[in-house]
Amino acid sequence: MCGIAGVWRKRDPIGSGDLSDIERMMQALAHRGPDDHGNWNNARLALGHRRLTIIDPSPAAREPMLTASGDGALCYNGEVYNFRALRKTLEAEGLAFRTVSDTEVVLQALHHWGPQEAVPLFDGMFSFAYFDARDGALWLARDRLGIKPMSVAETGDRLLFASEDKAILACHDFPRRIDARELTLRLAWQSRDSSYSVFDGIERLPPAGLWKITLDGIEKRRFWHILDVLETPRIAGDNTSDAGHMTMLQTLLEESVELHCIADTSLATACSGGVDSGLITALAKRFRPELHGYVVDPKLGRSEAQDAERTGCHVGVTVRRVPLDKDRFLELWPRAVWHLETDGWHASHAALLALAERCRADGVKVLLTGEGSDELFGGYKWQASTIRLWRQSWLQHLFRSKARRDRKFAELRRTPFRNSIGRGSTSDRAMALRALSPELNFLQTKLFDRLEGVTPPGDRAFLAACFYDLYSHLQDLLHRHDRLSMAASVELRVPFLENRLIDFAIHLPRRQKYRDGTGKWLLKKVAEHHLPRENIRAAKNGFEIADAFSAGTQGLLRGGLLRDAMKWSSSELDDLIDMARSQETSRLRLVGMEMLLRLYMGGETTGSLTEALHAAARSEK
Repeated sequence: MCGIAGVWRKRDPIGSGDLSDIERMMQALAHRGPDDHGNWNNARLALGHRRLTIIDPSPAAREPMLTASGDGALCYNGEVYNFRALRKTLEAEGLAFRTVSDTEVVLQALHHWGPQEAVPLFDGMFSFAYFDARDGALWLARDRLGIKPMSVAETGDRLLFASEDKAILACHDFPRRIDARELTLRLAWQSRDSSYSVFDGIERLPPAGLWKITLDGIEKRRFWHILDVLETPRIAGDNTSDAGHMTMLQTLLEESVELHCIADTSLATACSGGVDSGLITALAKRFRPELHGYVVDPKLGRSEAQDAERTGCHVGVTVRRVPLDKDRFLELWPRAVWHLETDGWHASHAALLALAERCRADGVKVLLTGEGSDELFGGYKWQASTIRLWRQSWLQHLFRSKARRDRKFAELRRTPFRNSIGRGSTSDRAMALRALSPELNFLQTKLFDRLEGVTPPGDRAFLAACFYDLYSHLQDLLHRHDRLSMAASVELRVPFLENRLIDFAIHLPRRQKYRDGTGKWLLKKVAEHHLPRENIRAAKNGFEIADAFSAGTQGLLRGGLLRDAMKWSSSELDDLIDMARSQETSRLRLVGMEMLLRLYMGGETTGSLTEALHAAARSEK
């Protein structure tokens, strides 16, 4: 797990200014790789790498890594968990290896098979830059669901890329500007996932992005997308018994967790007490007997610590509590915003940073979590709500004709969307349509169409909602987890997002995901063999932090940069501050955005913002 940075010259050769920018970028990414660093360049390309040693900590595995011939170079961030199997195949084809690292396997596979053939074989989380001197092409890639990040910016004569936006912002000639459209969309609570940067001129490589850069320009492609791999007949024609599905899921989970436990360093789990993280903890114990877990224990509001300890006791794993009080929250909140590179709109951001820092302090470099389960196995209430919506006759009538449906959506697109910071409302029917097709939702509509043959329509809509969440809600979670775990130099792994598990889950029928009012039905059946029944049956609750943690901080908005950026009048600002005082969600978003602007545009420090938050909170008393 690492940080990568690069400069690609379109015309003139790499110069001293480019090499200086690589150094600046590496300094901005130091938290991602405190164990080692390296750089490499030729006439066209300069690469920088910060290393967090997880697999093969020897100097031989340092990066950027070159092939023995010197005509292939790799700068890589992530883990490809099936590297041992890939290595055996490559050795059978005559290739020799100098290290036992997954990095060298990735490099050899790319160089021997070519990126278009090799990348779909990688089972893991990764982003990388690979240069092939044989044809002068630079390849940038990201894993199929975007677990590991890659930011890109194209200037007049250069292409800049790095693991985080802040590394690109560190380059001496890159203009530091906020994208006003992104700022407005976020404040209006429009769905914006981690594929979009708030900084003008920076874009994010999409999940499964595979870009080829040559002197002729950029060829953008993707090597995987659910629309391309979804086999609707497998879902519609599924007649496997419940027991058969349970056996297969148990096997796939065990094999995935075993792969994710490969590390030449200490490993732990984030154990919240829920089904997902609890199941990962129970299975990981088999492969890492010394394993322990962590749970955040907020001193205000509801704590999951007791539930997590019940799981730990049941599976024989010690769970360590990570305390979080208001002072600690106000210390971590600005730092979370800095690392997220967006507003810290959810109080759990500070909690995850607290957990990651406790892991690092304990010498833990790898943390397993349960992200991805709700999206793959149907664990969210809003997914199930689509089934109820489809029982309404007017909706069934509308969707009998694709032309009629598309005309209705076109009408809604022409209607001003009244959502705002205060979350204004539209008619129930319009909101239902927006939820069902946020292309309004272009992707979700295409997914619904792709699932033709699945019946009844409610099942079809439910599965489309689950698949859409892989590209919306999950992207925010993965972005948050990468940025905040790597802020403390901790690698966060997500065993549910393993290639075979993804394929298995996306081809399950609705009845295996949602049955008898129970989400994640199949997964919970498997969990019954591993976890306390009380935890399995508990209602799903998102991680909650009490309103009191951020209470009073809305005063930071007075005289700040957000007001100037949005051109709010004094009366409008007063109204927004009053709203933030009474609504925690609005307070977190507004104050978080204010801190983002102060950190990146105003040059303030996280420490000074913590002091300002304390002062604002005191003034409200």
